[in-house]
Amino acid sequence: MKLENITYSHEHMVIDLTRGKNDPDCYLNIYEEALDELKHLKKLGVVRIVDCSNHGMGVNWQINRKIQEETGIEIINSTGCYKDPFLPETFEKLSIEELAEIMIHDIENGAKIIGEIGTSKNMMTDNEKKLFQAAALAQKKTNAVIITHTTLGTWAKEQVDFFIQEGIDLKKVIISHVALANDYEMILDLVKKGVNVAFDTIGKLKYLEDSKRMEFIYRLCEAGYSDQILMSMDLTRQSHLRKNGGPGYGYLLEDFIPKLIEYGVKEKDIKKITSENFERILKI
Repeated sequence: MKLENITYSHEHMVIDLTRGKNDPDCYLNIYEEALDELKHLKKLGVVRIVDCSNHGMGVNWQINRKIQEETGIEIINSTGCYKDPFLPETFEKLSIEELAEIMIHDIENGAKIIGEIGTSKNMMTDNEKKLFQAAALAQKKTNAVIITHTTLGTWAKEQVDFFIQEGIDLKKVIISHVALANDYEMILDLVKKGVNVAFDTIGKLKYLEDSKRMEFIYRLCEAGYSDQILMSMDLTRQSHLRKNGGPGYGYLLEDFIPKLIEYGVKEKDIKKITSENFERILKI
C-alpha cells in the first residue's frame, strides 16, 4: 500500500517538560537530535507535521522554520499553553481575555492550532479551566483547530461537554490520547457527538499495547467513523528516538499501519486517517 500526503497530527519539534518532571530525558530538540528521522519520513510520504508545543513547553518557531526548510515537511505551529504544572510563570497573572489575545495574536502571525491544551488525570484544575475558556474565546474569533491533551485518556467526555457548552464546533476539535483510557465505549461516545479523536501515542507500549489501538481503530472504522480519526506518535523524550532504542518516527508507517491492514482496516479508511482528515478539519 502506497500512502501519500501524510500528516502526523500530534508531535513536538522542541519540547521541554523537565521543569515539571525533573527528568533530562524530557527535553527533546528534533532539529538537533533527529532531523535524519524526519528526512526519512519525507521519503515515506509525510508532507505535514503538527507541532503541538506551545507557551511554557518549549515552542520554537525559528527551529520549526529550519526543520521545514531542511526536510521539505510543512511544520504547523500551535499556540496556547499545556496544563498544570507546565504553564508559563505569567499564566496566573493573565485574565481569560488576555490569554485569548495572545492566542489570537499567534494565529494572526502564522499559528493554525490552539493546543495542545490539557486537563489533569481525572480532573480539570482551576488553571486548566481558565485555559480552556481562553481557548474557546480565541477559537470563536479565529476558527482555529483546537487540539486537547487528556491525561491517560481521562476527562475526555468532560472536555467535549465543555466545548458543547461554549458553543464550539466539534468538527474543529481533536481530542488526543483517547486510547489510553482503554475504553472503546467512551471513544465511541465521543465520535457520536461529532468530535475528532486522535490515536497519537502509537508505539508507546508502556501505556497500552498497540493491539488495543488497532482494535479500537478497526471498530470505529467498521462503525463508519473513519472521517473522525487521526494518528500520530507524540514522541516527547530522547529515549523515544530510534537511535536511542525507541520506536522512532517511522514506526507508525513502517510497523503499525502494515499490522493495521492485517488486522482488517480497509485501505480507504487508512488513507482518510493519514492523508485526508486533518486537511479537511483545517478547512472547515
